[in-house]
Amino acid sequence: MTQIVENIQSIYTIVLALAIAEAFNQAIKESKPQEEKHATTFLNWFDCLHHSRIISLIVFLLMAAPFFQGNQKYLYLQYIEPLHQANPPKSISARWLDFDCLIFSVQAGLFFVMSRSLSARRWQQFYATIILLLSIDFVWALMEHWHGSAVPREWIWFDLIAVFVLAAIIALDWFFMRYERDKELNKVCYVAVSTVAILGLVFGYFYQLDYLIDY
Repeated sequence: MTQIVENIQSIYTIVLALAIAEAFNQAIKESKPQEEKHATTFLNWFDCLHHSRIISLIVFLLMAAPFFQGNQKYLYLQYIEPLHQANPPKSISARWLDFDCLIFSVQAGLFFVMSRSLSARRWQQFYATIILLLSIDFVWALMEHWHGSAVPREWIWFDLIAVFVLAAIIALDWFFMRYERDKELNKVCYVAVSTVAILGLVFGYFYQLDYLIDY
């Protein structure tokens, strides 16, 4: 059983690592050596960055960290730790383990979609993907909580609140803000949704820090 769980953790880790690598690849410009400029000033150090993608990259990394740590901690508490108790369970449901594997694989795939949507001009797609990710996580957490698994109740509330807030900002941009969508960037909604996401993720991460790292 331990080997099976470690294999699931490895699948999630590999796909998420590919997504993180792609995110950095999208945020850093690719240039030929002969075309590179000399870093003569401090600002020249950042010429290699796509500045319109940095904020989304920060949000992406703030999302990836707690999801990765939460995944590893949940699988450990749910499937590995019980095996080392005084009275270990005689069997563990293969259906729920397969369900967890499916959900975590889909979530890792959505992180890869996010890594390809970092541009400020595609912020609606980026945050819509986050909404889908959190919605799946919300349904999964509800089912696991009902099943009696070691899922913190705070995860459910955080997913629910984040989905409604992000969806409200996207709806505001889509239905109430008038501008040329194929030419302009709605900076008001973009800055608002990015600020809310960063503050919410930082608060949520430190709020559940004891769960994530306390073994």
